[in-house]
Amino acid sequence: MKSEAPDGTFKVVVPDDDPPVLTDSAAMARLSRQPNIEVTSFTERPNNAYDLIERISGAHTVIIAKSTTRVTNAILESITPELKHVAIWGTAVDHVALESARRLGVMVTNTPNAATVAVAEHALALLMSLARKIPQLDLRVREGEWPGGQLTQLAGKSLGIVGTGAVGVRLARIAEGIGMRILMSSLSDSNGAVTNSDNSSWTEVSFSELLANSDAISVHARLTPQTRSMFGATEFSRMKPTALFVNTARGQLVNSLALAEALANETIAGAALDVFDSEPLDRNSVLAHLPNVILTPHIASNTNEALTVSLNMVVDNVVDYLQGRVRYQVS
Repeated sequence: MKSEAPDGTFKVVVPDDDPPVLTDSAAMARLSRQPNIEVTSFTERPNNAYDLIERISGAHTVIIAKSTTRVTNAILESITPELKHVAIWGTAVDHVALESARRLGVMVTNTPNAATVAVAEHALALLMSLARKIPQLDLRVREGEWPGGQLTQLAGKSLGIVGTGAVGVRLARIAEGIGMRILMSSLSDSNGAVTNSDNSSWTEVSFSELLANSDAISVHARLTPQTRSMFGATEFSRMKPTALFVNTARGQLVNSLALAEALANETIAGAALDVFDSEPLDRNSVLAHLPNVILTPHIASNTNEALTVSLNMVVDNVVDYLQGRVRYQVS
């Protein structure tokens, strides 16, 4: 599996560590200390595909830090045969052309389940913040107000979880712990499926039933051609007007214009988003100016605990590949 540069070193490039996390981590320092490895990190995202190609040209291994960095067929073809390994920092792989990677003999690895607990907890935190209007109340108190009004109690409410992989199941467990009823839709394209052994009190329903009967919906599906924009105007219209919507999965699962319209017209009561179809979010986005929206900067997985695990996993994937071992292969 080794493919050395002419001087005997292996070139490893991180083209998109923005904001910087990988670059100054202990895990990357460990990688840099490995014999015959030369590590280069860029702490600003590439401006375009040509910029990306220039950064990773001649690399043996590319570590992709951001899901917004798209490694297309054209990019892969332009930098092979030198490129042998794409190491994704994260679970999602839809931003890498896997079929092209297989055809060109490029190994693709990822870091699955490193942030399961972190993302599930963030989803619940967003949901509770929505229900209790914490950002709005905090702002008003700071401005000298002492507002009244009614809040939402989540105990006894139905939480619809779309996508029953590891994060969805973890969220179901902790949400059930605060007294919520769990509805789950195990889409055929989501990561795995809930089984009877997980919890017999959870109810598996169709996507349509979940939309109609949930007081809150949290999205944990994979992004595929079938799930892209799976939440649009029609889907929001089927939800309760009191429904709360949370997305910590992928921004492209949601039609952002339809969501903004549903929030502005109070078709649904509120939304909390950690992911967006274009990142960073444009400050002029309609979503950034709606009062019934909570926004966080794609940071659900960034706990100290999850980062330590995932950073070491991605470095281990690189070292293992160079030593003839492969773990967490996706292509």
